[in-house]
Amino acid sequence: MKQKLLALDLDGTAVKDDYSMSLSSIKAIKKAQDNGHIVAYVSGRRDVDMLTLGNEKWYVDYQILNNGGKIIRCKDKKIVKNETIDEETSIKLINYALDNKYQLHICNGMIWQVTKMTDGTLNYARKVGVIPEVVDSLDKIDYKAIEGFMATSDLEPIANYIDENLKSLCYNHSEPGTIDIMKNGVSKWNGVKALADLLSIDYKDTITVGNYYNDIEMIEKAGKGIAVANSVEDAKKAADYVTKNDNNHDAIEEIVNLMLEGGLD
Repeated sequence: MKQKLLALDLDGTAVKDDYSMSLSSIKAIKKAQDNGHIVAYVSGRRDVDMLTLGNEKWYVDYQILNNGGKIIRCKDKKIVKNETIDEETSIKLINYALDNKYQLHICNGMIWQVTKMTDGTLNYARKVGVIPEVVDSLDKIDYKAIEGFMATSDLEPIANYIDENLKSLCYNHSEPGTIDIMKNGVSKWNGVKALADLLSIDYKDTITVGNYYNDIEMIEKAGKGIAVANSVEDAKKAADYVTKNDNNHDAIEEIVNLMLEGGLD
């Protein structure tokens, strides 16, 4: 069997609803690696969000974070790709949020800042174990090379502002009530392609797995695209294969076994 690149979305796919990863999934990842395949997480998560996985975040070969904008090689934790937002665009978006008292999440590696705290953000931050810094002026923010933004409570006006004024940015709905904001051209599929190119793996030998709307492009364009059983219907329609099991019940083990048996060739 030719070497495959298996790219797994995290939330709703490789991890359970409580953000943990099952022992069966961990063993399946190791089994795929032992058989010569490359395994990567591909997620909208930022570095700080990966804290919920503990050491399990390093069990794969690569992390493709920020919706495809950042690639980290796990064996030495080296950043091999990082798409950042230009300074002028970042200043405009931050000032728009500050001037209108909208909440904007500012994400840069392990730095997490917000222009306004909400109960929802605080509850999530407690799960992650990091409380973001609340900033009320531009001079408290390192805006020279920001990896990405996120909008939650005020996502509609922020999305409209981007649509009308910031053509160098794109965004997607990563979960209900949340948009991730990136440099234009950043996507999970482009992140998977960049890693495949780096490893000299043909795109037809890529296998992508997801569950939500921001996974549909990579499900459609990979050599084999898989939707887990709990996926939204549009993701299932785009997939070559829909698992029998959901993210809480060993979907990753099912996929790896199918791959090793040749069922995804």
